[in-house]
Amino acid sequence: MLAACFPAPRSYTGEDLVEISTHGGLVVPAAAVAAFVAAGARPAQPGEFTRRAVLNGKMDLLQAEATADLIDAGSPAQRRRALHQLERGLSGRLGALRQEVLDLEGLIAYDIDFPEEDEGPVSEPRVRRAWSVVRGRVADLLSTAPEGERLREGALLVIAGRPNAGKSSLFNALLGAERAIVTEIPGTTRDAIEAHAVIEGFPFRLVDTAGLRDSDDRVEKLGIEVSRTYLAAADLVLFCEETDDPSRAPFLAQVQAPVITVRTKVDVSGGDGVSVVTGVGLAALRRHLAEVAFGQLLALGDVEPVVTRARHRAALERALAELDAFAAARTAGVDAAAAATHLRAAVAALDDLIGVVTPDDVLDRVFATFCVGK
Repeated sequence: MLAACFPAPRSYTGEDLVEISTHGGLVVPAAAVAAFVAAGARPAQPGEFTRRAVLNGKMDLLQAEATADLIDAGSPAQRRRALHQLERGLSGRLGALRQEVLDLEGLIAYDIDFPEEDEGPVSEPRVRRAWSVVRGRVADLLSTAPEGERLREGALLVIAGRPNAGKSSLFNALLGAERAIVTEIPGTTRDAIEAHAVIEGFPFRLVDTAGLRDSDDRVEKLGIEVSRTYLAAADLVLFCEETDDPSRAPFLAQVQAPVITVRTKVDVSGGDGVSVVTGVGLAALRRHLAEVAFGQLLALGDVEPVVTRARHRAALERALAELDAFAAARTAGVDAAAAATHLRAAVAALDDLIGVVTPDDVLDRVFATFCVGK
């Protein structure tokens, strides 16, 4: 058994810590834990060490979330994004935005302090310019939310088309494993098959669906209904066809997600497209899928911060709404002190996001998904 001491405040949690390493297996670690409990210790709650690190100022709430994302990362892009957030990439940007809102509030303070001035010491165009800059930066960060949240969960890529159009073969090729049954008999796939895949470093949830056609087979009809449910929720749809398919137009009219049409089995029919037999076109298709699903993240690279959670998006939406309410109040001639309350509310929304003051119920939700002992 080996004991390593980590004195405060330079430990992970900022408290005095001792890390015990034992031999592997089941019996020895269990006996050690039992001895510690008998001496008065208790098992850690999920995420308790990281929660203590937040409460002791060793990291902010965004870094704590990044710790969980790094543990759960299943693709290179997820890992890089979690590391960027762990290194305060998003925290730094939000801190700068918070300061810009406070600076704007400082300009308005002159109107409050010097109400007798005709125009006030700060011109309205200057206030408008400052507002426009910070409002644009909040909106730009908020615009990364769809792809950022998609990065955490994996883009839902639904493979669709008529029966025997090569959907299952393409599904297996993109997955890199024989997951779906492939035969020459139309209608082999009766239910949706979902699997996780990494394409060009990005996470995808691939779904192979039942072929879309009119059918009297009760089981096949149920499978087609499941296919339509997945299509309604898809982030991206890959429509497979061997030749020009007249059903494509009405199909495209019903789908809200971006649709990529791909010609399959070109080893037999010739022309441009993909072949899972020869591999032709697959590399280009993978690149195109990543560009459509994560184009904004590709453009931003690993330097610019990205919003990756619904909690982040909701806080930024509140901040943006308060900034817009401030502008509307100024346009309507509302008293400067009353208008400034919207700026204070915008700052509060950013504070909630960073975790400057965080209620226990929010902490409970954040750390509930952590593994025990992290």
